[in-house]
Amino acid sequence: MKHLAIASKTAKAVGDDEATRRIRALGQRITVLRVAVLRTLLEAGQPLSHQEIQQRVENQEALPIDRVSLYRNLEWLVQMGLAHRITADDRVWRFSARRDQEAPRHPHFHCTRCGQVFCLVDASVAIPAVPSGYEVKELEVVLNGLCPQCGRHAADTTLPREEAQSSVTASRPS
Repeated sequence: MKHLAIASKTAKAVGDDEATRRIRALGQRITVLRVAVLRTLLEAGQPLSHQEIQQRVENQEALPIDRVSLYRNLEWLVQMGLAHRITADDRVWRFSARRDQEAPRHPHFHCTRCGQVFCLVDASVAIPAVPSGYEVKELEVVLNGLCPQCGRHAADTTLPREEAQSSVTASRPS
């Protein structure tokens, strides 16, 4: 099922130059896989799972990518602040590039029917006050529900059979 991502307005074709620039700005070593993975995340209109990233990188680079190397590079991107990791209730990690205009702490929406996860970049999440001596390292807010496409589908299928048929009959022109 193809969806329009909520954050798709930030998705665009990104060349290796942008990914390289971001890595170099941190004074870090440039590698082919780091650049390819970051470019893939920058181009994506929504957070991607490890498997989705691997497929896209392999398609773009026309080379097989070692699964462990990909995990290490994704973790490195998160540690460097170039990406963030999202965990929904399906226990699948998804990764998204941090964008310059993006709220540093924003919630995510997880569709429980199709599994898509979307960054809600127009919303921000305040860190709640914590007791003295505690230090918040990360805040993750995931809203679970139905995306518009799945919500429409659910509305069509949740009506009792007679109601669904009478809705269809009532909406037909005479």
